[in-house]
Amino acid sequence: MFFQFNFYSSILLLPFAQGLLFAVLLFIRAYKQEQKSDTLLAWLLLLNAIKIAYWMLGFAGWYDSHDSYTTFMFYFPFENTLWMGPLLYFYFLSITNTQFRFNKSHTKHFIIPILGLLLVFIKTGLDFVGHHPFANTALSQYGTKGPYADIDRSWFFYEFSNVVFLYYLFITFSAFKKYQLYIQQNFSDTVPISFSWLRNFIYCISAGVIIFLLFNLVAVFTNGTTYVFDWYAYLFLGIAVYYLSIGGFFTNHRQRNKLQFNTSTALQQPIQNAPQTQPQEKQQLLNNAALQTLLQYMQQQKPYLDEALSLTQLALQIKMPSTELSKLINTGTSQNFNEHHAQTFLGIAYDCGFNSKATFNRAFKKHTGHTPKDWVHQQEGV
Repeated sequence: MFFQFNFYSSILLLPFAQGLLFAVLLFIRAYKQEQKSDTLLAWLLLLNAIKIAYWMLGFAGWYDSHDSYTTFMFYFPFENTLWMGPLLYFYFLSITNTQFRFNKSHTKHFIIPILGLLLVFIKTGLDFVGHHPFANTALSQYGTKGPYADIDRSWFFYEFSNVVFLYYLFITFSAFKKYQLYIQQNFSDTVPISFSWLRNFIYCISAGVIIFLLFNLVAVFTNGTTYVFDWYAYLFLGIAVYYLSIGGFFTNHRQRNKLQFNTSTALQQPIQNAPQTQPQEKQQLLNNAALQTLLQYMQQQKPYLDEALSLTQLALQIKMPSTELSKLINTGTSQNFNEHHAQTFLGIAYDCGFNSKATFNRAFKKHTGHTPKDWVHQQEGV
């Protein structure tokens, strides 16, 4: 294939190949493990690689070859910022909720991106049906494009795409804040559930789009920029692709297998100061009975042995609303749910001076011949 290797095209070829490679790897893993998050990240990497290809191929000689390669440059949908926002948002949802599935209510998020892609098909049809073969003039890039070729590359189209992305960036950050509060309220041990990858992922995707917005603004206020100057924006995007591909592929998401975060219900709070429908004495008896039920369940079923136990899951197990369970724990034990993490093996390990559960397990088995869980079951005759 025609490709001129030079400093500018070769440098961009590296992140382009990186994005394609890891997109394929993620698509394969998504197929084998049925992970929506891998599929969405694969699409993000693929679209970013395609965007890098636009400037890479331009410096490789395709834009100035004045043949079918140049025509390809004008009609292939390299610009895909409209897709970045929805994919960012849904990747976040898929990482924070293992039960996440696409449904009809989600289709509205893809209307604008699909319309943008449809515009590319329409301009291609209009030019090739109504104006091909193109006139051999400088305006038509010497017979390689028609009059509608640049309709999706106007300043208005670029800025509209950026506005759409900023909207999705806003709702994703809002959901991220809810997610952090959800983790703190529902999990007794939040150490394994790291916020760093999700936070850095959002920042990285955002920077990759915003850098192009800034370059566009520079072009507006300076009456245009050079191709070499704009090349640095694509270089920055290439660096982002390296981080997203390696970080997204090798970050361990198995620790999130209990997450069922929902942006619409995560911050619902119990109604404060609701009037009591029963006398205070009778209400106290009911609370005491509920507390006894909780303590009996904890003693018999031992759910605290699961260090990733969430308040929501415990509430489902004892068939009690999570808000009532939280209040019951607070008033009945003088501790909140998170403070009970010391009941878990991980909490015991930390209290004994071990810096990890694995180290504690090895030391325990060395001295007793059993794992901590097996030892507890043996002592209780289970």
